[in-house]
Amino acid sequence: MNTAEIVPLTKEAVHEFLLSQIGIESHRLSERRETQRWPFPATVELWIKDENGIEQYALATCLNLSLYGLGILHDEMLTENEEISIAIHEPEVSFHGRAIVRHSTQIDQGYYVGLYFLFPS
Repeated sequence: MNTAEIVPLTKEAVHEFLLSQIGIESHRLSERRETQRWPFPATVELWIKDENGIEQYALATCLNLSLYGLGILHDEMLTENEEISIAIHEPEVSFHGRAIVRHSTQIDQGYYVGLYFLFPS
């Protein structure tokens, strides 16, 4: 992958990706919580601030994706409402941007974390 394939995480970019990969129609997209999620195995890079405010690098596994966020499996609990930097990697494209932690629920495999995309205005 070359750097031209790394794009900012925007609503339009995610919509185009979902349309190309899953074939969803734009009229099905809404900002309500009921926005459909699709299984989406991918690697997600996280930059999480430690207690000193220094971003620490971590990897997580993406489990599902929607227009407004994703569900990941992570080894450690993340703090609710914490803003983090993320990068999502697929063969066709990589996205980079920011997300806010909506929940971090312990499960057998680690923590199921819901991230909500923070799109640039």
